[in-house]
Amino acid sequence: MGLPIQSTPTYKCVLPNSGKEVEYRPFLVKEQKILTIARESEDQKIIFDAIKRLIESVTDNKVSVDELAMIDLEYLFLKIRTVSVGESSTVKVGCDDNKCNGTVTLSVNLEEIDVVGGNTENKIMITDTVGVILKSPTVKSMSDIENAEDNVVEILKSCIETIFDEENVYEASETSSSDLNDFVESLTFGQLALVSDWFEDLPKLSKDVSGTCGVCNKEVSKRLEGLQSFF
Repeated sequence: MGLPIQSTPTYKCVLPNSGKEVEYRPFLVKEQKILTIARESEDQKIIFDAIKRLIESVTDNKVSVDELAMIDLEYLFLKIRTVSVGESSTVKVGCDDNKCNGTVTLSVNLEEIDVVGGNTENKIMITDTVGVILKSPTVKSMSDIENAEDNVVEILKSCIETIFDEENVYEASETSSSDLNDFVESLTFGQLALVSDWFEDLPKLSKDVSGTCGVCNKEVSKRLEGLQSFF
């Protein structure tokens, strides 16, 4: 006779970017082990892949993870982590004082983390007559880009839906990678800054927290942003 295996509760949340409702369960001990090993590796790709596999598992493969906007992936993982191991988390950061080598342990209530930012207009005019329609980066597009933090061209290419001028609209999906590359690399720094501002205002996880430095006893305030701050 086999041992009894308990059923797990299910929860629901609405994803901030797509507006879709998703049902999920807490992750299990065996799944947490995979996350722990990935985190200890300090390899961002391994961590990212582990998070993707976990979300697929706890949503019973009903969520197309690769098609999620990055903010939806981060928000969903945070919700899953909260119901799995609790709403409290601690984060260690350096002291604000450059002369102090101390660290600060910050306590974070994961249920109080907000999604901030968000663009109401995804049309960016590059010149008076030429513009682009942008879309939020997806999990797949970010997975396909190596060293995403340093590869501005590839990130921008993956987020362009259309390019337009006074006479024509060019669908990015029907445009060759080399032509998109030429378009992005022909931008001036001022034009690139316009696009960068749009990316800066994309929705993100954010929480203001404070704590006391263990060395100099000064009060330290930090704004934590992005999934890596709460993982």
